[in-house]
Amino acid sequence: MIPREPRLSKSRYTGLQCQKRLWLGWHDPEPRSEPEPGTKLAMGTEVGVAARLLVPGGILVEEGPDRHSEAVERTQALITDPNVPAIFEAAFAFDRVLIRADILERLPSGGWRLAEVKSSTRVKTEHLHDLAIQAYVISGSGLSVEEMQLVHVDTSYVRGEGDIDWNSYFWREDVTAEVRDLLPSVPNRVAEMHAILALPAAPEIRPSGHCFSPFPCEFWDRCTADKPADWIIYLPRLRAARFAELDGNGIEAMRDIPADFALTPGQQRVVDAVVSGQEFISDDLHEALAPLSSDSQVGTR
Repeated sequence: MIPREPRLSKSRYTGLQCQKRLWLGWHDPEPRSEPEPGTKLAMGTEVGVAARLLVPGGILVEEGPDRHSEAVERTQALITDPNVPAIFEAAFAFDRVLIRADILERLPSGGWRLAEVKSSTRVKTEHLHDLAIQAYVISGSGLSVEEMQLVHVDTSYVRGEGDIDWNSYFWREDVTAEVRDLLPSVPNRVAEMHAILALPAAPEIRPSGHCFSPFPCEFWDRCTADKPADWIIYLPRLRAARFAELDGNGIEAMRDIPADFALTPGQQRVVDAVVSGQEFISDDLHEALAPLSSDSQVGTR
């Protein structure tokens, strides 16, 4: 069987917090499962579906991720139909990047408005990069993307006794200028990512705080399986620069931290407890629990 040529998606593009994660995500991915109801991912999906109510008459491209070529063809057919006001989950492919757009609205000018739906309450940097890669691919496919929006939750909305008023629930924030500022950097970023995917083996990247920003990495357990139980990353409020200093000197375990390495009092207490094997109980604990004693009888038995 001829191996598939590595391709990018908007999730891989926006998730480039680690070159190793990018490589593993294509060549050796973790098993995926349907999101559990009530989880952040499931809620995001539900919000995305609800946001389609903002554009009456829009048409959904129903072909799933495993039928991307068919989805692209279906999208092109809808684009050529002037009676279609908007397309949901529009599919495009350009420069070996595959994307699906949450909402693509037809404008009177003949151009298009691209909208990304998020369950967050504000615009984040990763949202702008998300829109930038979509705009790059859609523009490369021959469409004019004139406006870009981030559709997110409006914190001022208060639900009454009836059904949710989705037009009031969502806030459509124009981020066209911010996304356009990012677009010039997209081609080089895409080329760099393709180069990483073409490597014969995963790059060696040491795990650290970057594994959780902006998204928790699904390969965390795999990449940290050989770390000691008292790994320095578990020190409270250890700044990235201080972690890098220890890690760069080959120090992974708390018990190996040099005595002259400056720690905060709280960090030092953790190290002392780990090295001695004795738990630390603050003298202030009794006072902290005192307000609870009258209700729960804590500490009276």
